[in-house]
Amino acid sequence: MSDPRIELYETYKNAIFLYLYRSTLNQHIAEDLTQDTFLKAFQSLSSFRGESSLKTWLLKIARNTYINFSKKKQNKVEFQSDLIDEQWSKQPDQYKRSDDQKQIELTLLQLPENYRTYIILRDANGLSYEEVALITNETIGQVKVGLYRARKKFKEIYRNLEGGE
Repeated sequence: MSDPRIELYETYKNAIFLYLYRSTLNQHIAEDLTQDTFLKAFQSLSSFRGESSLKTWLLKIARNTYINFSKKKQNKVEFQSDLIDEQWSKQPDQYKRSDDQKQIELTLLQLPENYRTYIILRDANGLSYEEVALITNETIGQVKVGLYRARKKFKEIYRNLEGGE
């Protein structure tokens, strides 16, 4: 019989990695944070109450792991397109993005963390408002308002980037 932790990891590793990659735009940091997320999940698996799906629970742990990482580093994500372009050119083909995808990811990086989280969880991962609310510890109403504001801010930043090139 296989280990349930391995099954849990194999089932959700891609979703967790993609969330963290979209949050950091750094493959190595996303890989490290993914591992940290699963270590924390394995340590607290016995406390999982089943009030949400495993995916939602893991994404909540991933978000908290990312927030803690960001606080430790105490650095704002700075917009450095030269470094980002250099990073993309060194990545394996599976991580290369079209110009439009790069612009979307750069736009995401410029959003506040909570706005970025709303968009990644709801729009990129297709989670329900209820699941996003569980992950962010907010009400469904707060999530809906936050997502509206996040999308509005995203469009504003995206247009500015588009016009600046």
